[in-house]
Amino acid sequence: MNDFIYLLLGSLGFVGLFFGGNVLVKGTVQTANALNIPAHLIAVTIVALGTSAPELVVSVNAVLKGSPDLAWGNVVGSNIANLLLVIGGACLFITLKDNSKSLRLDIFWMLSSTIIIFIFGYCFQNLNPIFGFIFILALLIILVLMALNSEKNENNYHSIKENSFFSPVFLGLVFTFGGIIIVLISSEVLISSAINISISFGIEQSLIGVTIVALGTSLPEISASVAAARNGHTDIAIGNVLGSNLFNSLGILGAASIASYPQNLETPLSFINFDLPIMLLVTLIMGSYLFYFKRIERIFGPVLIIIYILYISINFM
Repeated sequence: MNDFIYLLLGSLGFVGLFFGGNVLVKGTVQTANALNIPAHLIAVTIVALGTSAPELVVSVNAVLKGSPDLAWGNVVGSNIANLLLVIGGACLFITLKDNSKSLRLDIFWMLSSTIIIFIFGYCFQNLNPIFGFIFILALLIILVLMALNSEKNENNYHSIKENSFFSPVFLGLVFTFGGIIIVLISSEVLISSAINISISFGIEQSLIGVTIVALGTSLPEISASVAAARNGHTDIAIGNVLGSNLFNSLGILGAASIASYPQNLETPLSFINFDLPIMLLVTLIMGSYLFYFKRIERIFGPVLIIIYILYISINFM
């Protein structure tokens, strides 16, 4: 009976993350439009930060609850899911293109951050809280550089309907903070359910983190990128993934390592020989392709999703 309750709560957490992520993205885009923030910058920073909020809360909560394996699993699994499942899902509707001047620099930052966490996770097999602080500082510097390098806003993306009583900025902020609250509550429900289910069934927490929890916290990225692709805003779909992986690698893993103080954030042994190399390989292939062609053809959509399903299947096997 307890397992059923945990499963039900976990399902409610999934729904809450999906709904909260949608509200959060809608609010951040509305606010950015009202303030005339560049379109690509919106996607790679504000939208990416909003859709990465579940990963942040789940990973830090996991460490504080004594489950560091879930933190690593969530970040690594989310990075893989973003590149395969999110981009693959968006490609089902349209060929993804992004001709933004800052695209290649953003890809460089994503590749660099992924290589860095691979080195710490694979070679050193842990992340010291001091380096976690350095990661977050580096992320802030990168965000400033992105803002300085970004071009002017040329597109006006969908906004919340204006109300005569409230300004667009006010409405955007209300939706943004409302989405954050929903995401926080849903993440807490999800992490508690995942830990209890893993203990009940004897499943390793690292496996739960890299599959179920990672997929659940990637729902906002999926909904945002798919919605953007269906409306023809493919630069937002791509920028959301690039920014989310950057936040996951530096911001979320950095915050999780700080939360583990005074201990280091140890890498789960099962990740060293499989998940981390897969994450690096997928990032290098997808990043290099995007860097050179600035597009992902629609035909690759089903292929990427099949590869992701195979990855999940091998994990459970």
